[in-house]
Amino acid sequence: MRYEKAFTFTVFGVVLMSFESLLIKMTSIPAQSLTFYFGLLMFASTNGVLLIQQKSHFFELYQQEFKPILLSALFMGTSNFFFVLAIKNTTVASAVFILSSAPLVSALIAFVLFRTKTPKRIFIATFFVFCGLFLILIDDLNGGRWQGNLYAFLCVISFSSLFSVLERYKKISRLACIGGGGLMAAFLAGITSAIVLPDAYSFGVIFFMGAILTPISRVFIGVGTKILPSSDVTLLTIIETVLAPIWVWIFLSETPTPNTLWGGVIIIIALVLNGIVAHRSFKREHPKY
Repeated sequence: MRYEKAFTFTVFGVVLMSFESLLIKMTSIPAQSLTFYFGLLMFASTNGVLLIQQKSHFFELYQQEFKPILLSALFMGTSNFFFVLAIKNTTVASAVFILSSAPLVSALIAFVLFRTKTPKRIFIATFFVFCGLFLILIDDLNGGRWQGNLYAFLCVISFSSLFSVLERYKKISRLACIGGGGLMAAFLAGITSAIVLPDAYSFGVIFFMGAILTPISRVFIGVGTKILPSSDVTLLTIIETVLAPIWVWIFLSETPTPNTLWGGVIIIIALVLNGIVAHRSFKREHPKY
């Protein structure tokens, strides 16, 4: 696959992903119940496609790639679980701005745990990202939304760990990882809260998100990230950070506070500049890319 095609796939997947926060806000059932049905639908839809693709090799795929699929499912399921809790308990703007720090957190985790060589730009960008996060947190603590922000930070840790796994195992089936993540999210929701039946409207929204939108967006992103360098992926995920609050503002009139907006602007600028420098560095090291 050429760079241009991988880039287009990833952009399309991220744009689709930006609608998830809006859809979660549009439902009227508790977060755990939403996650339970959403996870099961995602598991069923992705494995249905995988079964059609692999046919008799379906179970063989899981046997051969069991460890990386299990790790991916664990981190993806945990991140999905905390993501829904975050969106339900704080503003979309606060949640997605916090989540946008995931690539930098991933680099720091790799540096601390595995002593991976980390460029100075990561530490500089991290400083400004945390300045932006400080503005958001101070504002939301006064507004009583600290619990939602805590869930967002837990989502960041899980998603960063997932990012590290996918970087290491580039060839594993993205569909299997997505399906496993859905099942894990449903399991976590089921053991932490009583599950209630959704009303018809909420179920329609959950079905669309769990069976269609989320699997398609993750597949497009997964295919693209097999080719794109992590610096480009980091830049492209900012699309979701910008669009998600806009959709919620347009359709649900949820307006972020000035501090949240300023904190978000600082985070986005830091990530964009870091991504540009990283991309230029990658191009110098890989001139044929």
